[in-house]
Amino acid sequence: MINNMGAIIGEVQKLQQELRNKTVEISEGEGAFSIIMNGYQEVLDVKFSPSALDPGNIDALELMVASAFNRALDESRRMLKGEVAKLTGGMGLPDIPGLF
Repeated sequence: MINNMGAIIGEVQKLQQELRNKTVEISEGEGAFSIIMNGYQEVLDVKFSPSALDPGNIDALELMVASAFNRALDESRRMLKGEVAKLTGGMGLPDIPGLF
């Protein structure tokens, strides 16, 4: 494995770039709010339906935003773990700060 470190590092760098382009989209409240996040857990876009912005819906909207964000984060992490598992043949990698 040590002899292959250059190849492994190259594959990890390739995966890092691919994760910037892979996205998850989560909706809440029958489409009242949606969020798009990439494999780097960066929020790329958020959308609100006009009805969600009604001042009488503020409490519900706050709950929808928090729920959608948490679900998108979880889904993005699952996507990351799946991609790392493909790269390592299921072996996994330790948590290395800055790797992902």
